[in-house]
Amino acid sequence: MRLLSGMTIVLMLAAAPSWAQQASPIPVSQQQQARLGIALHDVTPANSIAVVDMIGRVTRAPDSVRSIVAPFAGVITKVHALPGATVKTGDPLISISSRDYASATASLSQAQSEMRVAEAALARQTQLLANGLVARSSVEETRARAESARARVAEASAMSRGMNTGKDAGVYVIRATAAGRVGTLNAHAGDTVDAMTTLASLTTGMELWVEFQIPARLIGQITPGDSVELPRGGRGRIMSVTDVLNPITRSASAYAALPAGPALYEGQLVRGQLSRATTDAKLISAPAQSVVQIHGQDHVFRRTSDGFAPTPVQVVGRTEEVATLRGGLRPGDAVATSGLTELKALATQGG
Repeated sequence: MRLLSGMTIVLMLAAAPSWAQQASPIPVSQQQQARLGIALHDVTPANSIAVVDMIGRVTRAPDSVRSIVAPFAGVITKVHALPGATVKTGDPLISISSRDYASATASLSQAQSEMRVAEAALARQTQLLANGLVARSSVEETRARAESARARVAEASAMSRGMNTGKDAGVYVIRATAAGRVGTLNAHAGDTVDAMTTLASLTTGMELWVEFQIPARLIGQITPGDSVELPRGGRGRIMSVTDVLNPITRSASAYAALPAGPALYEGQLVRGQLSRATTDAKLISAPAQSVVQIHGQDHVFRRTSDGFAPTPVQVVGRTEEVATLRGGLRPGDAVATSGLTELKALATQGG
């Protein structure tokens, strides 16, 4: 077998990754470890790559909230349900005295009368046509007038659907369009409201989302389907991402659907760790604070039987809490997460 030349060995070392150059082991006894305040943490296989930590606000899923609006301008005379109240479909929420509603009710009554007259005329004309006493064109004109009257009634009825005038024809009642819980309520007796003003919100589902703020540098790198790890456990899923910066926060938004398990509430601020799935079986997940630099290279201090081995690693992904690493570690290895300044000083002595 031919021996490798010195030049060949130099080239092989140059081709090796810079993070793979091993530093000398450090003998540290159990007593020294306790005295130096060195804490350990077991590393685990990484089934995802850590990308970034994000802060977000918990909100309801878009299809879990309905807005309650006033279809007619008027003055609020009574509020039937308070925020947090549970209501059924059709329960009264707000009563409003409205001149516009009274006018719409009168228009509906007039349209209904005109429709009855038009339908009666159409029935007569149809009968006369059957007896050969009128022309077909006359019947078609009457039919067109009847259809127009029906359309006016349908339009007026749609505006008044679900409302109950009660004793006062000028007062209408806004009712719950679905079963749920009253969320926000911007209505008080005596308030004047314009048409189509939002008066309340109705929560109809329990599903929660989080609106995360993402830094500008990550726009285009976060996609629907990426996962978000929550501090209290559970994993959310990115549903959509914007590509427009907020002029105040200078960040974009990512919306994530949350699992049902964690105890979160609407309006709460939460921190989430964004990660991306990987099939690389060689990746390791370790605490971010376990990574230090020795001579410009990333290392962790892996616990051995008689001390610590400064182990070079390649940082594939990193957040404030978690680092995704390649090289030098196996699942179950323990790495130092504190006392790193002392271990680094020992590792670089004589270097």
